[in-house]
Amino acid sequence: MMMEQPLPEPILFHPLKHHLGFLKDFAAQSIAWPEPELLKAFKRIGGSQLDLYIGPLSPLQIAGEVILYLKQHQLHMPALYQSYLGPGGYRLCSLSDGSAWTLRWGVHAGRHVHLHPGRYSLHTLRVKANHLKTALAVAIASIKYNQPVTLPLLNQVRAGWLALPPVPGYTSEEGLGKVLDLVLNQV
Repeated sequence: MMMEQPLPEPILFHPLKHHLGFLKDFAAQSIAWPEPELLKAFKRIGGSQLDLYIGPLSPLQIAGEVILYLKQHQLHMPALYQSYLGPGGYRLCSLSDGSAWTLRWGVHAGRHVHLHPGRYSLHTLRVKANHLKTALAVAIASIKYNQPVTLPLLNQVRAGWLALPPVPGYTSEEGLGKVLDLVLNQV
């Protein structure tokens, strides 16, 4: 039931964790899902910090540009790509919008090019996973239950869906409030 955008091989990319446009589409399309399916999706986001791409390229465009880069540099084959990553296990690749992407080794068959938005890159924000999960959950709950986004609704989904403690409040200038604004509004 998970809404995944099919990306061409050899790309491995988790847009639910790393792509704002995908997150917004996910929120709108998943409102009819049963809660157990939503909870599985939230868990996939993880619990630490992550980099969120907020730029104009779709996941499919990102994958296409990375594949083109690999072909232009004769790195499309797994052995050549793995050798290119070197002892550090990663390299950076710049895309047409000026964003930088981290290329890593993907562990899934046929998906050896694992993409992450570059840390502190153009069009990328470093966010706490729990803030991202909270923003996504409250966006879904707001639509699903036809309620405005309020602190009580936010704390209800934090407790009921995410098993997170309540927050006393938030502001749009930092942290949770900033991520909420991104997910709930147009960028």
